[in-house]
Amino acid sequence: MTSKTSKSYEVFKNGSTWLKADFHLHTNGDKEFKYSDNEDYFVSNYIAALKTAGVQLGVITNHNKFDLSGFKALRKNGLKNEIFLLPGIELSVKDGKYGIHVLIVFSDEWFQNPANNDYINSFLAVTFAGQNNFENENGRSNHDLLDTIRELDKFEKDYFLIFAHVEEKNGLWGGLGGGRIQELEKHENFRRRNLGFQKVRTHQVADKVCKTKVQRWFNDSYPAELEGSDCKSIESINQGAECYLKIGDYTFEAVKFALLDHHNRLSKSPQQHTHSHIRSISFEGGILDGKSLELSSELNSLIGIRGSGKSSVLESIRYVLNIPFQDKSEDKEYKNRLVAHTP
Repeated sequence: MTSKTSKSYEVFKNGSTWLKADFHLHTNGDKEFKYSDNEDYFVSNYIAALKTAGVQLGVITNHNKFDLSGFKALRKNGLKNEIFLLPGIELSVKDGKYGIHVLIVFSDEWFQNPANNDYINSFLAVTFAGQNNFENENGRSNHDLLDTIRELDKFEKDYFLIFAHVEEKNGLWGGLGGGRIQELEKHENFRRRNLGFQKVRTHQVADKVCKTKVQRWFNDSYPAELEGSDCKSIESINQGAECYLKIGDYTFEAVKFALLDHHNRLSKSPQQHTHSHIRSISFEGGILDGKSLELSSELNSLIGIRGSGKSSVLESIRYVLNIPFQDKSEDKEYKNRLVAHTP
C-alpha cells in the first residue's frame, strides 16, 4: 500500500520544490515536552509555530511512544496549512552504554490499512515487552540495532531510520566504537534502512568517531546529513541548523526518494533558480481554449497521444517568444498552421 495525497497543493503547482524540513520533532505526547497553555489549542498552536518557522515537512518522533489520535490531528491541521507531517518515534535501542537513539519514520500503511490496526504501537509492545514506564528518553528497548530492524521487517511495511544527534553519548557515533559501527555497515538491511544522520558537526578528530572516518567506513552507503530541532517546547521549534529537501508530493514515498537521492535533493539552504523561465501558459480560443499549464523551472515533459496538442503547446511558446525557425528546421508550414489553430 502506498500513501496518496487527496488534493493538489499550491506549493507543488510548478513541480517539485525545496521545502524546509525538521526531522526531529516532539509534541505534548512526549514526557520531555513542556506545554502549559490550553490543551484544546495545542494542535493549532503547534502548526502555527511550524508555519511561522517556515517548516513545511516534519517528522513527529516522541520518545518510545506513538499517539495515533494526536498525530492524526496534527497531520490534518498541517495539511490545511500545506505542512506535511510524517509518523515516527525516537526509539532508545539496547545498544551501547547509554542506548542509541534512532528515529524511525513510518509509511502510512502502519496505521492506515484494511484492518485499521495501529502497527506502530504493536511494534512498541514487542520491543518493550515486559517493561513499564519506558515512554521517556532514558527507556531502553529489548533489542539491539540489528534485532530492531529484524523486528520491524516482520511487519512487512515500509520505514526508514535516521540516527539522532549522532555525536552525543546516546547517538550512533558517540555511543558506539568504530569497530561496532563498521560491523553494522556490513549488514545489507542496516545500509538499506539507514537514510540519515542527524546533527553532524565534527568533521575530523583524531581520537573519536567523526565524519571523515564514518564517510570512509560507509563509502557509497553514507546517508543524508539531516537536521531537526529536537524541540522540547513549541518555542524551541526551528532552533539550530536548517535543511531543505526537494520533493514533488506530500507522501512518505516522495520523502524517501529524496533522501535516497540526497546528493541532488538535500541542501542546507533553499535552492533557487536565477535563470528566466515560464511559470505558466494559458490559451484563449482555438483547440486549447480555456486550458492552462503550470510549468517547472527545470525539466518539463509533455506526454499525450497523437493529436492531443503537445506540438501546439510548443509551437505556441516558440511563436510568443518570437523564436525563429532554424535553417534546418523541418515542417515549417505545418508548425505555422498549428499556431494559427491554437490561439
